[in-house]
Amino acid sequence: MNVFNLIPLRYAPTALTVVGGLKEAIFTVPVLMLFYGFKGVDIGDFFLIQGLSWLCVFAFEIPTGYIGDVFSRKNTVILGMIGRIIGYLFWIFGYGFWWLLAGEMMFALSIALTSGTMEAYLYDLLKKRHKQHAFHKKLSKIETCSGIGLLLATFSGAFLYQFIGPTTPVWFSVGCLGIASVILLLMPDVPESRRKKDKNKSTMQDVLAIVKFSLNHTQIRWLILYPAMYGMLTLILMWGLQSVMIARDIPVYMFSIVLGGNALCRIFWSSVSGKLLGRFGLDKVIRLAGVVIVVATIGACAAIYVPYVGVYACLILMMIGSGSVCLTGIVTSTLIHHRIESDERSTIISVKSMIGTAFCGVGMIALKPLFDTVGVGETFLISALLLIPILLFSVKLYRMHLQVMAESSHS
Repeated sequence: MNVFNLIPLRYAPTALTVVGGLKEAIFTVPVLMLFYGFKGVDIGDFFLIQGLSWLCVFAFEIPTGYIGDVFSRKNTVILGMIGRIIGYLFWIFGYGFWWLLAGEMMFALSIALTSGTMEAYLYDLLKKRHKQHAFHKKLSKIETCSGIGLLLATFSGAFLYQFIGPTTPVWFSVGCLGIASVILLLMPDVPESRRKKDKNKSTMQDVLAIVKFSLNHTQIRWLILYPAMYGMLTLILMWGLQSVMIARDIPVYMFSIVLGGNALCRIFWSSVSGKLLGRFGLDKVIRLAGVVIVVATIGACAAIYVPYVGVYACLILMMIGSGSVCLTGIVTSTLIHHRIESDERSTIISVKSMIGTAFCGVGMIALKPLFDTVGVGETFLISALLLIPILLFSVKLYRMHLQVMAESSHS
């Protein structure tokens, strides 16, 4: 694919930012539960499928991350885009539990192929021009553009669903992914970063060595566990938005507005994350995130029980809290990238993603019996117990006083 490299290296991070926005233009987000219903799947099975999808991401993460270290990272990301398109086609032309599950499996493969590898590709592009010190700013821009793509898709998704047709949001998502794939095709590759395996090691031994290093590294281990637990609770808050709106009979047109507000919150946290890390450091960011997640969880627990007008206030708190996952994700990824080598970058970030998706998968699967048996309000009360490990992990990281830059070394 090198023959197509028409975008100069200096503009590649900007092009990757646009790709991030197109990749996250998921028009089905505000009506996903409604779409599942249209395809014959109820709310309980929705959470089961979502949980299984997250567990599949967990299974795919490390193998696909290693692929990104050994082969072309650009082409690996393109392959991930194609996988997501195939998943959407399953959704469009299929019906029922198994076709939706098949689509989610393709999404899981896509997420695994792009998650760690896309970050590693960005770092490589910057390092090629000796600009890796600006990684957190560039990653923040990508996440901000991703939030904007999600925002625009969220605001329009419900209207497309209601006034044009239930499969229209899916087709729009396919179109955005197609454009993103073309842009990636035109971008430069960075083959110098590819991993050269020791001849005395098998591929499995090489992968396990990288995984062992990342989990044994005192700093990296907690930079992985903290956002994983934090992301689990924010994911519950995000999907809880639709559950609350359904339980409180919020009009369908409000789904786009509320989910659009959630996207705005993600944009906000993405845009300020780099600045907050650079100006205040990890310690103060950790403290801020702790306050935000506690307040948001209180809002979620109260959403079912407050008067109707108060529901909207609770939804706003949930939006702010769920969006803050971008803050913790960007900050921890930045600190990890500055502590690892180029030829292991995709695999280690995939370890981070793998553990995060495992936590999220377990959480989503647990939501099915909870929603089916105890109800929405009680489910949030039980989920609030996750604040205990989140705050404990926060204290652990806070006491490390980690800095933004560190020498990449295994020592």
